[in-house]
Amino acid sequence: MKKEILGKYILQTATPEYAAQQAELQKIVFPTLSVEELMTEAQYKKHMEIFPEGQMIVLDGDTVIASTTTLLQNYHTGHHTFLEISDNLWLGTHDPKAEWLYGLDVSVHPAYQGKGIGREIYKARQEVARQLGTKGQLTAGMPIGFDKVKDQMTIAEYCEKLIKGEIIDPTVTAQTKCGFILVEPLFDYLDDPRSGHCSVLMYWPLDKDTVLKEKH
Repeated sequence: MKKEILGKYILQTATPEYAAQQAELQKIVFPTLSVEELMTEAQYKKHMEIFPEGQMIVLDGDTVIASTTTLLQNYHTGHHTFLEISDNLWLGTHDPKAEWLYGLDVSVHPAYQGKGIGREIYKARQEVARQLGTKGQLTAGMPIGFDKVKDQMTIAEYCEKLIKGEIIDPTVTAQTKCGFILVEPLFDYLDDPRSGHCSVLMYWPLDKDTVLKEKH
């Protein structure tokens, strides 16, 4: 895949020469994420070997300004963590016969956020999901807005309000505007205090009649 987006950037399948930039971008975009949960240059290169069509970057010239990592996985029947679903970031859990494209992350450099780049990445991932014959995308979004209200409510209360549509979160709400449907919180999914160590499981089905239910 290689195409121009927003009239000025190139969205393309990730290639090894950009892996180091991808790793640096993660550190910038996720400053409070634990070191163990930040992908390395070696891991990015491994992802390209295992599932090349599922790895994408966005370039401004020769600079990586956005990146996403995906794998194929089935819908889990119980709680899982970021490291569990990703085989400690090495993608050994990728299943070529699985029903869903599972998005591990979307990283957009802060200087380029708010321009619609994330939305373009999700759309590109959905096209990959369609080409591979999957049911669509699964992902777990980080409710980073919790950091501003953590003294007012618990992460469980925050997620409940978020899923009911009573509050807006900078990341999760933006994902719903792209097409994702919220399912349930995954507590202790990540080691990141900004999001209360939690992410919200969501899906974007290719068939609108496909439904995933809370508590599986």
